[in-house]
Amino acid sequence: MIILMIVDGPEEKRKFVILYETYRYLMLKVAVDILHDYQLAEDAVQEAFVRVAKHMEQIGQPEETATKRYLITIAKHAAIDLYRKRNKLYHREIYMDELPDSEEPLTYMAPEEDYDVLNILKNLPLKYRDIFLLKYSAHLENAEIAKICNIREGTVRQRLARGKRLIENELRE
Repeated sequence: MIILMIVDGPEEKRKFVILYETYRYLMLKVAVDILHDYQLAEDAVQEAFVRVAKHMEQIGQPEETATKRYLITIAKHAAIDLYRKRNKLYHREIYMDELPDSEEPLTYMAPEEDYDVLNILKNLPLKYRDIFLLKYSAHLENAEIAKICNIREGTVRQRLARGKRLIENELRE
């Protein structure tokens, strides 16, 4: 238990050990439910206990319901952070055998250009951004988007065209 080195004082160390022994399996279950991977969940729980060790003064008595909720929340957030970090690392990898069979030419965008496009999308007016995300991320047809957004299909086409123009203008600048 190297984490104990973070905790100051014998009373806080004793409290930390009690918390660890009492709640580690519950926290592990919460992390596994989020990550669906036992080893990653163990990493998330260890990260959660590092956070607990750093903030021992905020934690009440081990048997209190508020303490249990606090530890579950820390475990949940650690698992979500790990999930996001893992997705960010693996999200950019695309293997040739995973690509759909189509006649369309493949394009590659350098990472810095990719982030520029993402920033432009973030700054698009909401009505264009929503349509773009539904069309190009969710791969929905214009008719489906129109139904979801409760607008006409022609409006969807118009917003897509205007959104493309806005993106092109931003990329030129």
